[in-house]
Amino acid sequence: MENKTVSRLHEAMSSGTLVRVHRSSIRDADRLDGFVVGLGAEWTVLALCTDLRLDGWAAVRTADVTKVRRRGDEDCLTVRVLRRRGRWPVRGPEPALPLDGLPALARAASRDFGLVSLHVERHAPDACWIGEVVEVRPKSLRLREIDTEARWRPAPSKFRFEDVTRVDFGGRYERTLLEFAVPVSPARPGTPG
Repeated sequence: MENKTVSRLHEAMSSGTLVRVHRSSIRDADRLDGFVVGLGAEWTVLALCTDLRLDGWAAVRTADVTKVRRRGDEDCLTVRVLRRRGRWPVRGPEPALPLDGLPALARAASRDFGLVSLHVERHAPDACWIGEVVEVRPKSLRLREIDTEARWRPAPSKFRFEDVTRVDFGGRYERTLLEFAVPVSPARPGTPG
């Protein structure tokens, strides 16, 4: 990745500027609007912002970021709305998540927020898999998926670390699925604490 891109990410994080992040190294990857709230060598965290409101966080691989564009300054409508509602300056997830590798990031996000959305955009740019991380292995993780009706799937799905390009958590959709999830046996092995 160019030093210029990393510099722009640092600048956006320190200034609290609303930005659009491009990842043109991944064909058909979504452009993400938000605020950079975490920056590591491996992963960058954005507080997602759509329709003038914050909606959880997205962690993207720092190396995939190819362009960072300003979407407004301190006087843009989005920031004025967030400021009036007590949501600006925008904060990162609490507690802060490890950004030095996918295993620790995914495990912590699942533990702290209940559900994560995993994206494998190089293989399926228009899809994501939502669930809880139940196991981390040397090259992959296992996700106990939840379906669109908030029902747990019976067996976990495997995701290779090298395939995961984005991890979302703490958004309205994930929170709603978790709220209405059909309870499962507390004795289920591998459930994150």
